[in-house]
Amino acid sequence: MFSIPDKERDYESYMVYVLTIIWTVTIGCIISLEFFLVPESWQRWVLFLGINVVIAAVSLYLNQTAGSQVAGYSLTAMIWLFATIPCFSAGGIMDPGILSQMSVILTAGFLLGWRGGLTVGLLTLITDLGMVYLEVTGDLPEPRVLHTPLSRWVGAIVPFSTILALQYYSTSHLRSGLSALGKEISRREAAEKSKDQTLYELGERVKELKTLFEVSRILRDEDAPQEQLFSSIVKELPLGWQFPDLAVASLFVGDKSFASPDFGVYDHSFCSELKTKKGTLVKIQIAYKNTLPQMEEDPFLKEERRLIEVLVDMITSALDNRERKAELKDFRYALDIAAFVSVAGPDAKFNLVNENFCKISKYSAEELIGQHHDILWSGYHPAEYFFELGNAMANGRPFRGEFCNRAKDGSLYWADSTIVPFLDEEGKIYQFLSINYDITERKLGTEKLRESERLLKKITSQVPGNTYMFEIAADGTNKVLFKSRGTEPFHQTHTAEEESNQSEQFREHLHEDDELKYSQTMKEAHRTGSPISFQYRMVVNNSVRWRWMQAISEKDKDGKIVWYGATSDITSLVEYIASIEQMIFDIGHVIRRPLSTMLSLTKLVQSGELSEKDIREISVHLHQVSEEMDKFIRELNEDYHQKRKNTQLNIDIASLIDNRSSLFE
Repeated sequence: MFSIPDKERDYESYMVYVLTIIWTVTIGCIISLEFFLVPESWQRWVLFLGINVVIAAVSLYLNQTAGSQVAGYSLTAMIWLFATIPCFSAGGIMDPGILSQMSVILTAGFLLGWRGGLTVGLLTLITDLGMVYLEVTGDLPEPRVLHTPLSRWVGAIVPFSTILALQYYSTSHLRSGLSALGKEISRREAAEKSKDQTLYELGERVKELKTLFEVSRILRDEDAPQEQLFSSIVKELPLGWQFPDLAVASLFVGDKSFASPDFGVYDHSFCSELKTKKGTLVKIQIAYKNTLPQMEEDPFLKEERRLIEVLVDMITSALDNRERKAELKDFRYALDIAAFVSVAGPDAKFNLVNENFCKISKYSAEELIGQHHDILWSGYHPAEYFFELGNAMANGRPFRGEFCNRAKDGSLYWADSTIVPFLDEEGKIYQFLSINYDITERKLGTEKLRESERLLKKITSQVPGNTYMFEIAADGTNKVLFKSRGTEPFHQTHTAEEESNQSEQFREHLHEDDELKYSQTMKEAHRTGSPISFQYRMVVNNSVRWRWMQAISEKDKDGKIVWYGATSDITSLVEYIASIEQMIFDIGHVIRRPLSTMLSLTKLVQSGELSEKDIREISVHLHQVSEEMDKFIRELNEDYHQKRKNTQLNIDIASLIDNRSSLFE
C-alpha cells in the first residue's frame, strides 16, 4: 500500500489546521455582525455560531486522532453543508450564503486536491440547479430572513474574506513553495552530482577491492614459484587505478624486477616500498603514460596512494611468510636429521612422530599414533623422578630431562628430552612438543668413565702418596683442583676442599725454613712452565716429615695451565741417607785419626832406626789403636744395622754391594 511520507503528512495536517482556523474566525466574525444587523434572528445566529464551533472542534479532533486525510474530508463536507443547507431555508440561490460555496470549492481543492475540488464543485452546481428548479416550481420554502442590501453585503463578506485569506495563503505558500522547490531542485541536483561522484568513487573502490582480492588470491598459492607469482601480480596492478588502460606497473622483489610490457619513465608516477624482516626489498611503482588527459589535480587519488601501500604490505607479509616457512622447513629438516621429535595431545597420546622417532623406538608411526607415551616407559626411573616433569607440564612450563626408554624389541635407549607445552587463548594446554636427542652412547660412555674414575680413586687411595691437579698463580699460591686421598697419615688431615678453598692451611704446616723455597719454586714454575721437582718439610703433630713434589704442566681446553703431579713422604729415605752420610762422615773424620797414627808409627818402624824396645812400645801402641778402631767399626756397623731396621725401606741390596774380594787375594 502507498504510504505518505511523514513530512507530507505533517504538511496536510497543518493545512487542515490553518483552514479550520480561517473558516472558524471568518464565520464567527460574520455571525457576530449579523447580531447587530438582524437582531430579530438572534436565535438563528446563535445556532450558526454553535454549529461553527462544533465544526472547528470536530475538525481539530479528527486531525489529531484520525489523521489529516479524514479531517480534510470531514471539514470540507461540514463547511459545504453549513453553507448549502441555510441557502435552502433562507431564499435559495439568492441567499448571500450560496456565495460561500465558492470558497468551499477552493478549500476542497486545497485539502483534497484537484479531484476533490472538482467533485465538490460539480456537487455544488447540481445542488444549486436543484434549488433553482424548486424555486421555479414554487416548492422552495419562504425565506425566513429578509436581507437588506447591507446584510447581503455582509453575507457576501464570508466567501470573499475566505477567498482573500485562501488567496493570500496560497500565494504566500506558492512563493515559499517555489523557493523551497528551487532549493529542493538545487539540493537534488547537488545530490545527483554527489550520487554520481559517490557512484564513481564506489566504482573506483570496487576496482581497488577487486585488485586487492586478486592479489590476495594470487598470494594464497603458496606452491607457485615466485617468478610466476609476481608476474601475475604485475598484470593485475594497473586494473585498480582510475585509468587502467593508461596505467603501467612494476614490482621489485630483492634483486628481481617484474614490469608491464611498456613500463618506462613517465611524468605521472609514484611508488611505495617496504622490507621484509630478513631485509628483502619490496617495491611497487605505478605510472600513467604520457597520453593521460590534461588534469589540473594530481591524477592519483589519495585512496590509490593508500592502495599501493596496502599492496606493498600484503606482498611483504606474504614474502615474510614464505621466508619464515622456508626457514621453518630448513629447521624442521635439520631437526628431523638431528633429533627424534613427537607431538602429543593433552591426554599424552601421540599425534605425530618423525622418522627418527620410529627408528630409535623400533615402532612404526601407525603403531605409535594414538598410543599413550607410557608405551615407551622402561621402569628404570622411580615414580618420584617424574614429579618435576609433572609440575612443569601442569604449570605450562618447558622441561628438560634425561629419560631411559624401552624400544619395541625390549632394548633400552636414553633420550635427552626437551618438552614444550603449547597453550591456547584460554591458557589451557592443547599439545606437547617433545624434541629428543639420543644420548645412549654418551650415557654408556659416562658410566664407563665413572667406573674408571671409581677405579682410579680406588687405586690412588691406596697409593702411599698424593696425586694432584692444581693451578699456580703469579704470586706462587696454588689452587688444588683434584687430590687423591692416599694412605699416608699426613694426607688424612686435609681434604681436597680444605686445600682448594683454604690454601693458607697448607702453608701453616710448611716448615718455616722451606717457606721461601716453596714460594720461589712455584713462582718459577708459573713463569717458565718447567717441570717441578723439589723436597720440602711439613710439620705434622709436632713431627717433621719430608715430602717430595714432582709435577708437569699442560694446557686444558680453555687454554689454562694446569699442573699434574704427586707428592710422597720420603722421611724414611731422608733418615737412611742421613745415616749413610753420617757413616761416611765418621769414616772420613773419626777413623782417619787412628789410621794417621798407625801410618806414622809404621813409618818409624820401617825407618830401621828404632831399637827393639822402641819397636815393642810402638807395637803395643799400634795394638791399642787397632783395638780402638775395631771397636769403633763394630759400633758403627751395629748402629747402621739398627737404623736400617728402623727404616721402612726394605730393599735387598746385597747383590749391589762389592765385597772387595780383589783386595784379599
